[in-house]
Amino acid sequence: MEMYKEVKTFLEGTDIKDKIEMNFIDLETDDLNGYEDEMKIVEKRSEHPITFIEGKPAFVGNVDKMRMYLTIRRILKNMK
Repeated sequence: MEMYKEVKTFLEGTDIKDKIEMNFIDLETDDLNGYEDEMKIVEKRSEHPITFIEGKPAFVGNVDKMRMYLTIRRILKNMK
């Protein structure tokens, strides 16, 4: 949860802040309905956390904030 908060705070200070939505999902306590495809991937991986972007696994383990920003920015640019 701490890593999520750090990344969220970082991204809120960038030019993409109004173009993204972030959610933290606790695999042990949250309702996972609607995340069936993601759960198939989570069940196959032993290392967590897994960060999904647009429903696809993008990062496993700790996330470099700048790398995530650049990845999301690239995806947003390609969506235009």
